[in-house]
Amino acid sequence: MEDELKKFPKNKILEIFRLFNKNWWTVDSLWFSTIEKEFGVEVAKKINFKVSKAMAPIMAKRIMKTLNLKGENLQDLAKALKFIVWSTIQKIDVKEQTKDKIIMRVLDCVPQKTRIKMGEKEFPCKPLGTIFLSSFAETINPKFKVKCLTAPPDPHPKNVWCEWEFYIQT
Repeated sequence: MEDELKKFPKNKILEIFRLFNKNWWTVDSLWFSTIEKEFGVEVAKKINFKVSKAMAPIMAKRIMKTLNLKGENLQDLAKALKFIVWSTIQKIDVKEQTKDKIIMRVLDCVPQKTRIKMGEKEFPCKPLGTIFLSSFAETINPKFKVKCLTAPPDPHPKNVWCEWEFYIQT
């Protein structure tokens, strides 16, 4: 496939990249909704928690290696967060507030909007996000911590689905 991709112009490679990510998210979404329908939301959440906790360090290490990040400061974390799998289909905003604090916001959450479109309630993703993002951040640097500022099931503004603060534990 790599040889085939080299034949395409950059804009087509980006389009193919988005296609792969859309397809990955389709698999993830169908897997979760099937487990949820067959075994209930609690079982689906329990499995999803285990998978997220296991996959976060793998993703963090791969991103660090690919981007040659050392994990010595929150700026490395901010850069890595821009490359998490969520960022491929969702609008994510990562802002450095200070050298010791960054904020990540999900401004457009496709999985939540899809659930609502299908007549389902918002998924209470706060615990899942906390597990994934804590594991991701601590893999980059054990001193990096995360605090959820808002995420479903908490009320949230229409233009921010969830908001997370990352900081250095002293």
